[in-house]
Amino acid sequence: MKVKVGLIGLFDMLKFKNLGKNREEMILKSSNKELPYDYKVNELARVYHPYKQYLKIKDIKDENEDTKTFTLIPDEEKTLELAPFKAGSYISIYVKTNDNIVSRAYSLSSSPKEALNNIYKITIKKKPDGYLSNYLFNNAKVGDKLFATEPGGNLTYNKLRDSKNVIAIAGGVGITPFISMAKAINEGSENFNLTILYGIRTTKDIIFKNELEELTKNNSNIKIVYVFSDEKVEGYPFGFIGSELIKNYLSKDEPTSIFASGPEALLTYLDKELPLLKLEQKYIRIERSPISLNLESKEYNLTIHSENNTYEIKAKGNETLLEAFERNNLIIRAKCHLGGCGYCRTKLIKGTYVAAKYLKLKDIDKEFNYIHPCCSYPTSDMELEIFPY
Repeated sequence: MKVKVGLIGLFDMLKFKNLGKNREEMILKSSNKELPYDYKVNELARVYHPYKQYLKIKDIKDENEDTKTFTLIPDEEKTLELAPFKAGSYISIYVKTNDNIVSRAYSLSSSPKEALNNIYKITIKKKPDGYLSNYLFNNAKVGDKLFATEPGGNLTYNKLRDSKNVIAIAGGVGITPFISMAKAINEGSENFNLTILYGIRTTKDIIFKNELEELTKNNSNIKIVYVFSDEKVEGYPFGFIGSELIKNYLSKDEPTSIFASGPEALLTYLDKELPLLKLEQKYIRIERSPISLNLESKEYNLTIHSENNTYEIKAKGNETLLEAFERNNLIIRAKCHLGGCGYCRTKLIKGTYVAAKYLKLKDIDKEFNYIHPCCSYPTSDMELEIFPY
């Protein structure tokens, strides 16, 4: 078979033929000077994505009878500056309780500008079955130390994906990412129109009332609409936040982005209501809280391999594997606590489990038997390999 090769193609072939020789010559001509100790990209990575952030509590503020805001600053012995974040992000905090270290994810209620001044704020509602929320509510004090992951999450505004007009649907303490967004708009670090539909039972349940009203008064791009479910208040909607109410605030000129955060009952209701708006899926983003499975409390034996050590621990069928690890002071990196981010990825060697419905395992995880212990419950004795944090 005869193949014609043009002049340019001939030069390409010669270039490829001499590639190895040319590389060798370049290596021999290069300097033997030591490489820099660090590169700028690595410095930036440590600023934006620190492996751990060591923090301490600077202030504790009562928002209402069952909600508190904790102001966190760097523990300067180990952390000099806080990682920046986009409004709507969360951090996973690790707190030493009476018996062990426990981790939970909380949205940041502070603004991005405050982070540049070394301030994070998280706002926590006391829950009847919330182990860490109850501990912090009843025991935390100014000066206490903890550590946290870098900020993350998907409930953030992106002008390439989202509409200029955003409706934020909040329930209870789910207002926290949206107060951060409102602050960011007001300070100029974000630029979009934000309408918050804030679902609460009664007026006494409102969190950040003074701040929200101050922000809406000073900035026409921010609107707040209280939606009461248990108390009728003149001038405000009564009932639940559904498609008919949301339609009243949709942009008439372009699609509207819908963000939602709050209790599972609200979000489950929105799962049925939001499709009625006929928006593209890219315009809808929901941030959920972990849900517990109602399982038997049967006890199982876990064999845990961690680096060069092996541990034998007990786990209950009604607790996640992550909770069992933490109860035995085996600390791994966890972030979303929902099974989506993959930070807690753990190797399953032997055994069976059942996972909460929001687990998102990648195909490669399934192929090589990696699971997410933050939302996985044991159904047999198990053998696992963890990666300590």
